[in-house]
Amino acid sequence: MKKWLKVVALAILVVFSISVVLVGQMGEKKVQGATNELTFWSWVSDSDTIKQVYEQAIKEFNSNNKYGVKIKAVYTPGEQYKTKLQTAMAANNPPDILNMWAAGKMKPYVDAKRLFPISDIMNKDPQWKNRYVNGVFELTTFGGKIYGIPQIRVATVIYYNKQIFEKYKLTPPKTWSELVNVVKVLTKNNIIPFALDARDPWILAMYAEYIANRIDPDAYRKVQKDPNAWTDKAFIETGKKIQELVKLGAFPKGATSLDYVAARNLFDQGKAAMYVMGIWDVGYLSTQSPVKKYVGAFKWPAIEGGKGNINNFLAGIEQVIAVSSNCKNKQAAAAWLKLLSEQRYAKDMLAEKAGYFPSVKVNPDPKKVTGLYLDVLNLLKDQNTKDSFTYYDVMFGPIIGDGFNNTIQSIYLGKDPVEAFKKLAEIAKKEMKK
Repeated sequence: MKKWLKVVALAILVVFSISVVLVGQMGEKKVQGATNELTFWSWVSDSDTIKQVYEQAIKEFNSNNKYGVKIKAVYTPGEQYKTKLQTAMAANNPPDILNMWAAGKMKPYVDAKRLFPISDIMNKDPQWKNRYVNGVFELTTFGGKIYGIPQIRVATVIYYNKQIFEKYKLTPPKTWSELVNVVKVLTKNNIIPFALDARDPWILAMYAEYIANRIDPDAYRKVQKDPNAWTDKAFIETGKKIQELVKLGAFPKGATSLDYVAARNLFDQGKAAMYVMGIWDVGYLSTQSPVKKYVGAFKWPAIEGGKGNINNFLAGIEQVIAVSSNCKNKQAAAAWLKLLSEQRYAKDMLAEKAGYFPSVKVNPDPKKVTGLYLDVLNLLKDQNTKDSFTYYDVMFGPIIGDGFNNTIQSIYLGKDPVEAFKKLAEIAKKEMKK
Protein backbone atom coordinates (compact mmCIF):
# COMPACT_ATOMS: atom_id res chain seq x y z
CA MET A 1 0.00 0.00 0.00
CA LYS A 2 2.81 2.44 0.87
CA LYS A 3 4.48 1.77 -2.44
CA TRP A 4 1.20 2.48 -4.26
CA LEU A 5 0.80 5.78 -2.41
CA LYS A 6 4.31 6.83 -3.41
CA VAL A 7 3.52 6.17 -7.05
CA VAL A 8 0.35 8.31 -6.83
CA ALA A 9 2.24 11.12 -5.12
CA LEU A 10 4.91 11.10 -7.81
CA ALA A 11 2.27 11.29 -10.53
CA ILE A 12 0.74 14.39 -8.90
CA LEU A 13 4.11 16.09 -8.57
CA VAL A 14 4.89 15.44 -12.21
CA VAL A 15 1.94 17.63 -13.20
CA PHE A 16 3.37 20.62 -11.36
CA SER A 17 7.11 20.24 -11.75
CA ILE A 18 9.23 19.62 -14.84
CA SER A 19 12.21 19.10 -12.58
CA VAL A 20 10.48 16.19 -10.92
CA VAL A 21 9.86 14.72 -14.36
CA LEU A 22 13.57 14.86 -15.04
CA VAL A 23 14.33 13.19 -11.72
CA GLY A 24 11.75 10.55 -12.50
CA GLN A 25 13.37 9.91 -15.86
CA MET A 26 16.76 9.55 -14.23
CA GLY A 27 15.31 7.14 -11.71
CA GLU A 28 13.65 5.16 -14.46
CA LYS A 29 16.93 4.92 -16.33
CA LYS A 30 18.61 3.59 -13.19
CA VAL A 31 15.98 0.89 -12.72
CA GLN A 32 16.32 -0.16 -16.32
CA GLY A 33 20.06 -0.42 -15.93
CA ALA A 34 19.64 -2.49 -12.78
CA THR A 35 17.76 -5.16 -14.72
CA ASN A 36 21.02 -5.91 -16.54
CA GLU A 37 22.57 -7.25 -13.33
CA LEU A 38 21.20 -10.11 -11.26
CA THR A 39 22.57 -10.78 -7.80
CA PHE A 40 23.22 -14.34 -6.61
CA TRP A 41 23.59 -14.87 -2.89
CA SER A 42 25.27 -18.04 -1.69
CA TRP A 43 26.47 -19.46 1.61
CA VAL A 44 29.46 -21.35 0.16
CA SER A 45 32.93 -20.53 1.42
CA ASP A 46 36.23 -20.36 -0.42
CA SER A 47 37.02 -23.92 0.66
CA ASP A 48 33.81 -25.32 -0.86
CA THR A 49 34.71 -26.87 -4.21
CA ILE A 50 31.23 -26.11 -5.56
CA LYS A 51 32.16 -22.42 -5.49
CA GLN A 52 34.41 -23.09 -8.49
CA VAL A 53 31.40 -24.52 -10.32
CA TYR A 54 29.31 -21.44 -9.64
CA GLU A 55 32.12 -19.08 -10.59
CA GLN A 56 32.77 -20.86 -13.89
CA ALA A 57 29.07 -20.96 -14.77
CA ILE A 58 28.71 -17.25 -13.97
CA LYS A 59 31.73 -16.41 -16.10
CA GLU A 60 30.35 -18.38 -19.05
CA PHE A 61 26.87 -16.92 -18.71
CA ASN A 62 28.10 -13.35 -18.35
CA SER A 63 30.23 -13.64 -21.48
CA ASN A 64 27.37 -14.82 -23.68
CA ASN A 65 23.64 -14.80 -23.05
CA LYS A 66 20.75 -13.49 -25.10
CA TYR A 67 19.35 -11.43 -22.25
CA GLY A 68 22.28 -9.03 -21.98
CA VAL A 69 22.37 -9.85 -18.28
CA LYS A 70 25.33 -10.26 -15.94
CA ILE A 71 25.19 -12.19 -12.69
CA LYS A 72 27.07 -10.92 -9.65
CA ALA A 73 27.76 -13.41 -6.86
CA VAL A 74 27.88 -12.43 -3.19
CA TYR A 75 29.17 -15.10 -0.81
CA THR A 76 28.31 -15.06 2.89
CA PRO A 77 29.40 -18.32 4.55
CA GLY A 78 27.90 -19.88 7.65
CA GLU A 79 25.21 -18.58 9.97
CA GLN A 80 25.72 -15.02 8.76
CA TYR A 81 24.00 -15.98 5.52
CA LYS A 82 20.88 -17.06 7.34
CA THR A 83 20.62 -13.79 9.25
CA LYS A 84 21.37 -11.70 6.18
CA LEU A 85 18.76 -13.48 4.06
CA GLN A 86 16.07 -13.33 6.75
CA THR A 87 16.62 -9.59 7.08
CA ALA A 88 16.43 -9.07 3.31
CA MET A 89 13.31 -11.22 2.99
CA ALA A 90 11.57 -9.41 5.84
CA ALA A 91 12.23 -6.12 4.07
CA ASN A 92 10.98 -7.65 0.78
CA ASN A 93 14.37 -6.86 -0.73
CA PRO A 94 15.85 -10.28 -1.51
CA PRO A 95 18.54 -11.07 -4.08
CA ASP A 96 17.44 -12.21 -7.53
CA ILE A 97 18.89 -15.72 -7.17
CA LEU A 98 19.78 -17.38 -3.90
CA ASN A 99 20.91 -20.44 -2.04
CA MET A 100 17.87 -21.81 -0.24
CA TRP A 101 17.01 -24.63 2.12
CA ALA A 102 14.44 -27.32 1.30
CA ALA A 103 11.28 -28.81 2.79
CA GLY A 104 10.24 -27.33 6.14
CA LYS A 105 12.93 -24.65 6.01
CA MET A 106 11.83 -23.49 2.56
CA LYS A 107 8.09 -23.52 3.19
CA PRO A 108 7.88 -20.22 5.16
CA TYR A 109 9.44 -18.38 2.23
CA VAL A 110 7.01 -20.04 -0.19
CA ASP A 111 4.05 -19.21 2.04
CA ALA A 112 5.20 -15.59 2.20
CA LYS A 113 5.35 -15.53 -1.62
CA ARG A 114 9.01 -14.58 -1.56
CA LEU A 115 10.04 -17.28 -4.06
CA PHE A 116 9.20 -17.70 -7.73
CA PRO A 117 7.89 -21.12 -8.89
CA ILE A 118 10.66 -22.04 -11.30
CA SER A 119 8.47 -24.83 -12.69
CA ASP A 120 6.47 -22.11 -14.47
CA ILE A 121 9.46 -21.87 -16.81
CA MET A 122 10.91 -25.37 -16.47
CA ASN A 123 7.68 -27.15 -17.47
CA LYS A 124 7.91 -25.44 -20.86
CA ASP A 125 11.37 -26.95 -21.35
CA PRO A 126 11.07 -30.74 -20.86
CA GLN A 127 14.61 -31.30 -22.10
CA TRP A 128 15.88 -29.32 -19.12
CA LYS A 129 13.55 -30.90 -16.57
CA ASN A 130 14.29 -34.45 -17.73
CA ARG A 131 17.99 -34.04 -17.00
CA TYR A 132 17.35 -34.54 -13.29
CA VAL A 133 17.21 -37.72 -11.22
CA ASN A 134 13.69 -38.80 -10.32
CA GLY A 135 12.48 -37.44 -7.01
CA VAL A 136 15.02 -34.64 -6.51
CA PHE A 137 12.32 -31.95 -6.62
CA GLU A 138 10.05 -33.50 -3.99
CA LEU A 139 11.53 -31.43 -1.16
CA THR A 140 11.25 -28.16 -3.07
CA THR A 141 7.74 -28.71 -4.41
CA PHE A 142 4.74 -27.03 -2.78
CA GLY A 143 1.23 -27.00 -4.19
CA GLY A 144 2.45 -28.86 -7.25
CA LYS A 145 5.04 -26.20 -8.11
CA ILE A 146 8.84 -26.38 -7.91
CA TYR A 147 10.49 -23.52 -6.02
CA GLY A 148 14.13 -24.58 -6.00
CA ILE A 149 16.62 -26.60 -8.00
CA PRO A 150 19.10 -28.73 -6.03
CA GLN A 151 22.60 -29.14 -7.38
CA ILE A 152 23.62 -32.09 -5.21
CA ARG A 153 22.05 -35.29 -3.91
CA VAL A 154 22.93 -36.47 -0.43
CA ALA A 155 22.27 -39.66 1.48
CA THR A 156 23.58 -41.36 4.58
CA VAL A 157 25.36 -44.71 4.47
CA ILE A 158 27.45 -46.80 6.81
CA TYR A 159 31.14 -46.63 5.94
CA TYR A 160 33.29 -49.48 7.16
CA ASN A 161 36.92 -50.48 7.34
CA LYS A 162 37.29 -53.55 5.10
CA GLN A 163 40.61 -54.49 6.69
CA ILE A 164 39.09 -54.70 10.16
CA PHE A 165 36.09 -56.65 8.90
CA GLU A 166 38.33 -59.13 7.09
CA LYS A 167 40.56 -59.56 10.14
CA TYR A 168 37.60 -60.62 12.28
CA LYS A 169 35.82 -62.50 9.48
CA LEU A 170 32.89 -60.06 9.39
CA THR A 171 30.65 -59.10 6.49
CA PRO A 172 28.45 -56.00 6.12
CA PRO A 173 25.28 -56.79 8.10
CA LYS A 174 21.94 -56.91 6.31
CA THR A 175 19.75 -57.33 9.40
CA TRP A 176 19.65 -55.89 12.90
CA SER A 177 20.65 -59.20 14.51
CA GLU A 178 23.66 -59.37 12.19
CA LEU A 179 24.58 -55.81 13.15
CA VAL A 180 24.36 -56.70 16.84
CA ASN A 181 26.69 -59.62 16.21
CA VAL A 182 29.19 -57.36 14.44
CA VAL A 183 29.11 -54.97 17.40
CA LYS A 184 29.73 -57.82 19.86
CA VAL A 185 32.67 -59.20 17.90
CA LEU A 186 34.27 -55.79 17.58
CA THR A 187 33.88 -54.84 21.25
CA LYS A 188 35.28 -58.23 22.24
CA ASN A 189 38.41 -57.33 20.28
CA ASN A 190 38.67 -53.78 21.67
CA ILE A 191 37.55 -52.14 18.44
CA ILE A 192 35.01 -49.31 18.69
CA PRO A 193 32.06 -50.37 16.51
CA PHE A 194 30.84 -46.87 15.52
CA ALA A 195 32.80 -43.62 15.39
CA LEU A 196 30.18 -41.26 16.80
CA ASP A 197 30.05 -37.55 17.52
CA ALA A 198 27.18 -37.49 20.03
CA ARG A 199 27.82 -33.86 20.89
CA ASP A 200 25.97 -32.73 17.76
CA PRO A 201 22.43 -34.18 18.02
CA TRP A 202 21.82 -34.30 14.25
CA ILE A 203 24.41 -37.06 13.81
CA LEU A 204 22.90 -39.42 16.37
CA ALA A 205 19.49 -38.54 14.91
CA MET A 206 20.50 -40.17 11.61
CA TYR A 207 20.75 -43.53 13.39
CA ALA A 208 17.26 -43.04 14.82
CA GLU A 209 15.78 -41.91 11.51
CA TYR A 210 17.02 -45.08 9.85
CA ILE A 211 15.82 -47.33 12.67
CA ALA A 212 12.33 -45.77 12.62
CA ASN A 213 12.14 -46.28 8.87
CA ARG A 214 13.16 -49.91 9.11
CA ILE A 215 10.47 -50.48 11.76
CA ASP A 216 7.69 -48.65 9.89
CA PRO A 217 8.17 -46.26 6.92
CA ASP A 218 4.69 -44.83 7.57
CA ALA A 219 5.84 -43.40 10.90
CA TYR A 220 7.63 -40.61 9.04
CA ARG A 221 4.48 -39.74 7.10
CA LYS A 222 2.13 -39.95 10.07
CA VAL A 223 3.93 -37.34 12.16
CA GLN A 224 3.71 -34.87 9.29
CA LYS A 225 -0.06 -34.77 9.89
CA ASP A 226 -0.58 -35.89 13.47
CA PRO A 227 1.69 -34.69 16.29
CA ASN A 228 0.40 -37.47 18.56
CA ALA A 229 2.03 -40.00 16.21
CA TRP A 230 5.39 -39.17 17.79
CA THR A 231 4.33 -41.47 20.63
CA ASP A 232 3.59 -44.40 18.29
CA LYS A 233 5.29 -47.74 18.74
CA ALA A 234 7.78 -47.16 15.90
CA PHE A 235 9.42 -44.23 17.67
CA ILE A 236 9.34 -45.82 21.13
CA GLU A 237 11.03 -48.91 19.69
CA THR A 238 13.53 -46.66 17.93
CA GLY A 239 14.51 -45.18 21.27
CA LYS A 240 14.93 -48.64 22.75
CA LYS A 241 17.15 -49.71 19.84
CA ILE A 242 19.39 -46.68 20.41
CA GLN A 243 19.71 -47.62 24.08
CA GLU A 244 20.42 -51.23 23.09
CA LEU A 245 23.41 -50.04 21.06
CA VAL A 246 24.60 -47.96 24.00
CA LYS A 247 24.44 -50.98 26.33
CA LEU A 248 26.33 -53.09 23.80
CA GLY A 249 29.18 -50.59 23.83
CA ALA A 250 28.65 -49.65 20.19
CA PHE A 251 29.87 -46.08 20.67
CA PRO A 252 33.08 -44.45 21.96
CA LYS A 253 33.35 -43.56 25.61
CA GLY A 254 32.72 -39.86 26.08
CA ALA A 255 31.06 -39.55 22.67
CA THR A 256 29.10 -36.49 23.84
CA SER A 257 32.40 -34.60 24.08
CA LEU A 258 33.56 -35.55 20.59
CA ASP A 259 33.03 -33.20 17.67
CA TYR A 260 32.69 -34.13 13.99
CA VAL A 261 36.42 -34.25 13.27
CA ALA A 262 37.38 -36.01 16.51
CA ALA A 263 34.84 -38.76 15.85
CA ARG A 264 35.97 -39.22 12.25
CA ASN A 265 39.56 -39.41 13.47
CA LEU A 266 38.67 -42.61 15.33
CA PHE A 267 37.71 -44.13 11.99
CA ASP A 268 40.77 -42.64 10.27
CA GLN A 269 43.06 -44.16 12.88
CA GLY A 270 41.54 -47.62 12.62
CA LYS A 271 40.21 -47.43 16.18
CA ALA A 272 36.59 -47.58 14.98
CA ALA A 273 35.31 -49.99 12.36
CA MET A 274 32.18 -48.17 11.17
CA TYR A 275 31.14 -44.60 10.57
CA VAL A 276 27.58 -43.41 9.87
CA MET A 277 27.71 -40.27 7.76
CA GLY A 278 26.49 -38.61 4.60
CA ILE A 279 27.94 -39.19 1.17
CA TRP A 280 29.38 -35.69 1.36
CA ASP A 281 32.30 -37.41 3.11
CA VAL A 282 33.08 -39.70 0.16
CA GLY A 283 35.64 -37.27 -1.23
CA TYR A 284 37.55 -37.06 2.03
CA LEU A 285 37.34 -40.75 2.88
CA SER A 286 38.53 -41.88 -0.53
CA THR A 287 41.33 -39.35 -1.08
CA GLN A 288 42.56 -38.02 2.28
CA SER A 289 41.74 -40.51 5.01
CA PRO A 290 44.69 -42.58 6.27
CA VAL A 291 42.52 -45.70 5.73
CA LYS A 292 41.29 -44.64 2.27
CA LYS A 293 42.40 -47.93 0.70
CA TYR A 294 40.11 -49.92 2.98
CA VAL A 295 36.91 -47.86 3.10
CA GLY A 296 33.71 -49.46 1.85
CA ALA A 297 30.04 -48.62 2.31
CA PHE A 298 26.80 -50.49 2.92
CA LYS A 299 23.09 -49.83 3.43
CA TRP A 300 21.46 -49.53 6.82
CA PRO A 301 20.30 -53.03 7.82
CA ALA A 302 16.69 -54.17 7.89
CA ILE A 303 15.04 -54.96 11.22
CA GLU A 304 13.45 -58.36 11.68
CA GLY A 305 9.68 -57.99 11.80
CA GLY A 306 9.89 -54.42 10.51
CA LYS A 307 8.14 -53.04 7.44
CA GLY A 308 11.04 -51.00 6.08
CA ASN A 309 13.08 -52.03 3.06
CA ILE A 310 16.88 -52.01 3.07
CA ASN A 311 16.73 -49.88 -0.10
CA ASN A 312 14.93 -47.03 1.68
CA PHE A 313 17.56 -44.33 2.01
CA LEU A 314 17.86 -41.43 4.40
CA ALA A 315 18.45 -38.95 1.63
CA GLY A 316 18.06 -35.36 0.64
CA ILE A 317 19.35 -32.54 -1.47
CA GLU A 318 21.85 -29.75 -1.01
CA GLN A 319 22.85 -26.51 -2.65
CA VAL A 320 19.29 -25.67 -3.62
CA ILE A 321 19.11 -22.55 -5.76
CA ALA A 322 15.89 -20.54 -5.91
CA VAL A 323 14.72 -17.46 -7.77
CA SER A 324 13.08 -14.73 -5.73
CA SER A 325 9.65 -13.44 -6.66
CA ASN A 326 11.26 -10.01 -7.00
CA CYS A 327 13.84 -11.21 -9.52
CA LYS A 328 14.30 -8.58 -12.21
CA ASN A 329 14.68 -11.09 -15.05
CA LYS A 330 13.29 -14.52 -14.24
CA GLN A 331 13.93 -15.92 -17.72
CA ALA A 332 17.62 -15.02 -17.47
CA ALA A 333 17.85 -16.54 -13.97
CA ALA A 334 16.28 -19.75 -15.29
CA ALA A 335 18.73 -19.80 -18.19
CA TRP A 336 21.66 -19.71 -15.75
CA LEU A 337 20.15 -22.52 -13.69
CA LYS A 338 19.75 -24.55 -16.87
CA LEU A 339 23.40 -23.93 -17.69
CA LEU A 340 24.38 -25.48 -14.35
CA SER A 341 22.60 -28.68 -15.40
CA GLU A 342 24.86 -29.15 -18.44
CA GLN A 343 27.13 -32.22 -18.29
CA ARG A 344 30.28 -30.08 -18.30
CA TYR A 345 29.20 -28.81 -14.91
CA ALA A 346 27.22 -31.71 -13.41
CA LYS A 347 29.45 -34.55 -14.61
CA ASP A 348 32.86 -33.02 -15.30
CA MET A 349 33.09 -30.57 -12.41
CA LEU A 350 30.65 -31.73 -9.70
CA ALA A 351 31.07 -35.50 -10.02
CA GLU A 352 34.51 -36.13 -11.49
CA LYS A 353 36.42 -33.17 -10.12
CA ALA A 354 34.71 -32.41 -6.82
CA GLY A 355 33.38 -35.87 -5.91
CA TYR A 356 29.77 -34.79 -5.41
CA PHE A 357 26.66 -36.72 -6.41
CA PRO A 358 24.80 -34.37 -8.76
CA SER A 359 21.03 -34.02 -8.91
CA VAL A 360 21.45 -34.32 -12.69
CA LYS A 361 21.70 -37.78 -14.26
CA VAL A 362 25.37 -38.49 -14.93
CA ASN A 363 27.59 -41.41 -15.81
CA PRO A 364 31.03 -40.39 -14.56
CA ASP A 365 34.15 -41.84 -16.11
CA PRO A 366 35.25 -44.65 -13.75
CA LYS A 367 38.85 -43.55 -14.29
CA LYS A 368 38.06 -40.08 -12.99
CA VAL A 369 36.30 -41.01 -9.74
CA THR A 370 37.32 -43.19 -6.81
CA GLY A 371 36.27 -46.77 -6.11
CA LEU A 372 34.31 -45.63 -3.05
CA TYR A 373 32.44 -43.09 -5.19
CA LEU A 374 31.38 -45.85 -7.58
CA ASP A 375 30.43 -48.14 -4.68
CA VAL A 376 28.13 -45.50 -3.20
CA LEU A 377 26.72 -44.60 -6.61
CA ASN A 378 25.81 -48.27 -7.09
CA LEU A 379 24.13 -48.38 -3.68
CA LEU A 380 22.01 -45.37 -4.61
CA LYS A 381 20.90 -46.99 -7.86
CA ASP A 382 18.87 -49.42 -5.72
CA GLN A 383 17.06 -46.60 -3.94
CA ASN A 384 13.35 -47.10 -3.34
CA THR A 385 12.14 -43.53 -3.79
CA LYS A 386 8.62 -44.32 -2.55
CA ASP A 387 9.68 -45.00 1.04
CA SER A 388 12.93 -43.05 1.20
CA PHE A 389 12.89 -40.13 3.61
CA THR A 390 14.86 -37.04 4.44
CA TYR A 391 16.59 -35.61 7.48
CA TYR A 392 14.03 -34.72 10.11
CA ASP A 393 15.52 -31.33 10.96
CA VAL A 394 15.15 -30.40 7.28
CA MET A 395 11.72 -31.90 6.80
CA PHE A 396 10.10 -30.61 9.99
CA GLY A 397 11.93 -27.31 10.37
CA PRO A 398 13.87 -25.93 13.34
CA ILE A 399 11.31 -26.38 16.14
CA ILE A 400 10.08 -29.95 15.58
CA GLY A 401 13.12 -31.14 13.63
CA ASP A 402 15.69 -29.93 16.13
CA GLY A 403 13.31 -31.11 18.86
CA PHE A 404 13.58 -34.62 17.44
CA ASN A 405 17.38 -34.42 17.36
CA ASN A 406 17.46 -33.33 21.01
CA THR A 407 14.96 -36.05 21.93
CA ILE A 408 17.25 -38.74 20.51
CA GLN A 409 20.23 -37.28 22.30
CA SER A 410 18.33 -37.36 25.60
CA ILE A 411 17.41 -41.01 25.00
CA TYR A 412 21.05 -41.79 24.26
CA LEU A 413 21.87 -40.28 27.64
CA GLY A 414 19.33 -42.54 29.36
CA LYS A 415 15.95 -40.83 29.27
CA ASP A 416 12.90 -43.08 29.02
CA PRO A 417 11.85 -43.17 25.32
CA VAL A 418 8.16 -42.98 26.22
CA GLU A 419 8.63 -39.80 28.25
CA ALA A 420 11.02 -38.31 25.71
CA PHE A 421 8.63 -38.73 22.79
CA LYS A 422 5.67 -37.49 24.85
CA LYS A 423 7.56 -34.25 25.31
CA LEU A 424 8.30 -34.06 21.58
CA ALA A 425 4.62 -34.63 20.78
CA GLU A 426 3.70 -31.65 22.97
CA ILE A 427 6.24 -29.48 21.15
CA ALA A 428 4.84 -30.62 17.81
CA LYS A 429 1.22 -29.89 18.87
CA LYS A 430 2.07 -26.31 19.75
CA GLU A 431 4.06 -25.76 16.58
CA MET A 432 1.49 -27.30 14.23
CA LYS A 433 -1.27 -25.09 15.67
CA LYS A 434 0.51 -21.95 14.53
